[in-house]
Amino acid sequence: MTSTSIDSGPTSAEGMVKASFLPEEMEVAAPEGTTILDAAYLHDIQVETVCAGNGTCGKCRVLIKGYEPPPATGADNQRLSPAQLSAGWRLACQHPLIESGTYIHPAVSVVLKTVTSADLGDITLHPNVQKQVITLPEADLHSASFEWPMTQEALASLLGGADASLHALRQLPFVAEKAKGGPITVTLVGSRAVSFEPGDTRDKMYGIAFDIGTTSIVGALMDLAEGSEAAVASDLNGQAYHGGDVISRMSFTQGGRKNVRILHDAVVDTINSIIDRLLRQAKVSRRHVYECVFVGNTVMTHLLLNIDPSKIGYSPFVGVVKDAVTTTTEMLGINLTTGTSVFAFPNIASYVGADIVAGMIATGLEDRKGNVLMIDVGTNGEIALAVDGQILTTAAPAGPAFEGAEIIQGMRASPGAIERVRLDDEGVHLEVIGGSAPKGICGSGLLDAVAEMLRTGLVAPTGRLLRPDEAREKCPAALARRVFPDDTGGYFLLYGNSPESEDRVILHAADIRQLQLAKGSIRCGVNALLAEAGLEGGDLDEILLAGAFGTYIDRNAARAVGLVPDVDASRISAVGNAAGLGSRMGLLSLEARVNAELLPPKVSYLELSALQDFQWKFAEALGFPDPATLGSG
Repeated sequence: MTSTSIDSGPTSAEGMVKASFLPEEMEVAAPEGTTILDAAYLHDIQVETVCAGNGTCGKCRVLIKGYEPPPATGADNQRLSPAQLSAGWRLACQHPLIESGTYIHPAVSVVLKTVTSADLGDITLHPNVQKQVITLPEADLHSASFEWPMTQEALASLLGGADASLHALRQLPFVAEKAKGGPITVTLVGSRAVSFEPGDTRDKMYGIAFDIGTTSIVGALMDLAEGSEAAVASDLNGQAYHGGDVISRMSFTQGGRKNVRILHDAVVDTINSIIDRLLRQAKVSRRHVYECVFVGNTVMTHLLLNIDPSKIGYSPFVGVVKDAVTTTTEMLGINLTTGTSVFAFPNIASYVGADIVAGMIATGLEDRKGNVLMIDVGTNGEIALAVDGQILTTAAPAGPAFEGAEIIQGMRASPGAIERVRLDDEGVHLEVIGGSAPKGICGSGLLDAVAEMLRTGLVAPTGRLLRPDEAREKCPAALARRVFPDDTGGYFLLYGNSPESEDRVILHAADIRQLQLAKGSIRCGVNALLAEAGLEGGDLDEILLAGAFGTYIDRNAARAVGLVPDVDASRISAVGNAAGLGSRMGLLSLEARVNAELLPPKVSYLELSALQDFQWKFAEALGFPDPATLGSG
């Protein structure tokens, strides 16, 4: 587009408004009612924006001169500090161009780079954290000098109206003294200075992305200067002592504010432990971590923020906070430097949370063509169906069976866990994490085992484990002799010479039932979304399996147990811990973060419990497919 400079003074045409932009020293004209940002765009004036004028990024700041700044909008109040608003800064996307107004904006000089990672692919590195190197002028007796206004002046051409945290202001005199007229590094989160350091420390800039799962928590320490992963660590969510799923934890919070605090402290203790491990592993100083980004289901988000989620537990399932939340680590009790920023992704509904929003961002679900089903397979199963970009979601609490919990010899996917099972005429063939003798079975191994037992006839489509005499009639002898009776429905010897051996691993009929309930819950949600969209399972172009467990699922096993519709296996893919990847993207890219904030209003939610004949639909989803009816895959 060709820039138009209007610097002689013909009177504005009727319906046109003339104003000026600095530092370009350009006079422009635009139709009355045009926003300041759009007027700049029309004349190739580069006012920075990430959200395309939606008011969610706060980047298009302009200092208004020539008239009284207009009242601040909600977006102004959310993205600009009181000091900035008082000085006359406003968001250019929120206000119209005014005749004879002058608009001063920061020069856009940042050169963004694209970084590539195995998990995230290509992403534009544009974090909310930035470091600027400045030099303060020497003070003298002939002018009243204050160090922060001098710092603001040095920053003005780089990013406009900057604010500072009290913690940072307390650092400034000592840093200025130590720098002795040399360079000072100012660290900013958004437009707020949060730290000052002598010298150039632009290579030391980190953030941590967290995925707060019901069962486990994963943290990734990210180098914000390079866009790379510096360290990753995980641990069991400390809240698990008070219940294995969100339902039991919400029941616990109904005991009052004290119990909410107990669960909040438990998750923060786990987070702090992970932070300590990350910093030790990467040899990074705590003071160089400037921001944390969190995703999790709606209940986990509430508990992280120390907000009572108990009303989510009963009809009409009312939460407290839906939008993204920005705060600081000291407000939450997280052990990082004072003023470290916290950004918690937005939620969609009471049981569809920030984790599925992050997953949608990581997979680009809104932009995928065709009919795409995404399932975050975990304790709180969240499901999204995109039909040419229109997204419908639901939640299907599956319980912790997929994580190996509530399985008699279940365990996490750690060394000693059976992760793959194959059955044939010769017996049982196992793959064990770490290659050692098995200690138990994790979720992917459980799914494999049940799929194989269905295929070989050891388990009927109803979910019943055959009796030993039935197994001897219908199944290979090497498998039938591993079936044993007991008063709970029997069990199958997965590993060991006999049920009495100390090292044996057995799969009980009750374990099969736990898996059946978990997969039935998720499949009921899938069926409901398909019905709502007027689709059949065969109409799906893609099925994306997300979550730590979803990463390791065998696609054919998922079809065999009926977790997903019977489509060709080539249409099913594991996308890893999409929630965790989305959290990292929100840390590295303001564009991704803005997209996350804009996404929830465009997503519809289907409440399963409100469906007519829900109990019948759930019961219908419990059954396993008859192996004879499955496609070849």
